[in-house]
Amino acid sequence: MKPYPDLRPTMKKIASLLLLMLATHAAAGEAPNFIVIYADDLGYADTSVQMMDADPSTKHDFIQTPGLERLSHLGARFSTAYAPSPTCTASRLSLQCGKTTARLQCRNVFDVLSQVQRPQGYDDEITIAEMLKASDRNYITAMFGKGCSAMKRFDAAGYDVTDEISGESGGNGNGHGSYWDVKKKTPFPPHNPKRIHSLRRESVAFVNRYAGKQPLFMMVSHYAPHVPHMATGEAIQRVKERWISQGRDTEKIDSQTSSVNHAIIYAAMVEEMDLNVGALIDALKAKGELDKTYIIFTSDNGGGASEKRQVNGETRRFNGPLQEGKRSVFEGGIRVPTVIAGPGIKAGSQCDVPIVQWDFLATFHDLSGSKVPLPEGIDGGSLRDVFAKGNEGQVKRAAPGIIHHYPCHFHPPISSIIIGDYKLMRHLNSGELKLFNVHDDYREKYDLASKLPRKVATMDAIRARYVEGVDGGTIEEVRQALYDRMDEFSQRSKEGFRKDLAMLNERNPPDFEAQQAALLKRLNEKLIKNEINKEKCRRHASLNSWREGPSKSDIEESVRMRWVDITE
Repeated sequence: MKPYPDLRPTMKKIASLLLLMLATHAAAGEAPNFIVIYADDLGYADTSVQMMDADPSTKHDFIQTPGLERLSHLGARFSTAYAPSPTCTASRLSLQCGKTTARLQCRNVFDVLSQVQRPQGYDDEITIAEMLKASDRNYITAMFGKGCSAMKRFDAAGYDVTDEISGESGGNGNGHGSYWDVKKKTPFPPHNPKRIHSLRRESVAFVNRYAGKQPLFMMVSHYAPHVPHMATGEAIQRVKERWISQGRDTEKIDSQTSSVNHAIIYAAMVEEMDLNVGALIDALKAKGELDKTYIIFTSDNGGGASEKRQVNGETRRFNGPLQEGKRSVFEGGIRVPTVIAGPGIKAGSQCDVPIVQWDFLATFHDLSGSKVPLPEGIDGGSLRDVFAKGNEGQVKRAAPGIIHHYPCHFHPPISSIIIGDYKLMRHLNSGELKLFNVHDDYREKYDLASKLPRKVATMDAIRARYVEGVDGGTIEEVRQALYDRMDEFSQRSKEGFRKDLAMLNERNPPDFEAQQAALLKRLNEKLIKNEINKEKCRRHASLNSWREGPSKSDIEESVRMRWVDITE
């Protein structure tokens, strides 16, 4: 286990005896359990839990998630909960370490600058599991499901029990959500698509083994509902029958490429994933541990399966009432469905206090009763006060706001900060600024930048100071890192080709020319791929759109039209 920095613990003020009694069992010397159920690409309104009482569009009109409904009756719906990033890798690292993606210098799923800034990786960071293991509260920790490529293996990051395959250096990456065996590209067995059911069984077995014997922390990180979408045949048939019984569109319902078929499979997948929530509630209840456990259900970013609509002649994406989805810093890409139940949290309530997943480490540290100081440089704040007081609670963070710094070379590059009710967004290409009151206008329909120039200037200055202070990276640095990376890949490919050609010359087989042609073809395809990535980056450098980038097929066609193959 990595040692903590030698810091003096921060003393926390206790507002009242009631708060002390309600917020946590740790005050009485009993450390609570923590369970995080993490969905992959689940949209804000893709469940049957209505995230806002006043807005029916914040729940899905077809998908049924009774497990999550049970959790919401036990605890609170957090209507304004944010993922750390609009894409998965950065969110997963941020959640584990309690820091913003800018501070961690890992801002998206393919962060080329991260490898320049953090060439040694993230072994020096303290994870939630390591923090709890160091608390001297006898925690047993587990991680099942999708990992985090930036972190490598979870069994080397404080997790006692994992489902990682021995000998795989990268642990459980996203590839395990596409294939049962990634190396052999073996498909999932029909009874366990996306590992949905084995994740449920493994997580329940962990609870059955350890709950009540010692405090536990478990991450159940689902591969669903990330693409490729899949579900069991039984679930698909059940959902299809319900679809038909409700009089919904059945045109091309059996066509694998139809939107109706996609909607049915997606719903079946989410509903099967939801079984995990109910199963864990039942297991904890049977062990007498439900009232001692904080259960968090949330998603790593906004919905990947966004609804597309035409708005003023422009194609827009939506997740329920929220604009855009995965890959976007608009609310649909970062505001995620979040339900939390546990000691002191009011049952059946709605909490509108903005929270973010990098708050979880500080929260678990506080609620566990750990006497060990928080790891250095934590941005998040404890949610203890919010859990106890709901909308009257406050979160005290080290970071000056909720910051989403997204200098991406293949999506619109946007950096934003949320302070109070307001969200400031800066387009990193054009410099254009937008300001929304996301408390009242979570649909982000009314840009207030021109009406509140002082607030815009103040918030943008706070954002810029923070990002610069943690060396969060500029869009120019990101692009240069991409160009350098592609050039490095191309150089390696050429060197590999020369070695293979030398070996071929030495063997001098009868079909020498055919084998040489095959080597050249493979080389040129690798070089073309690298050039396509560079061209995509160049196109995005001049992109001022807030929502969509240039067509990938157009970029590829443009590169191939001008490409001249290397012939020797």
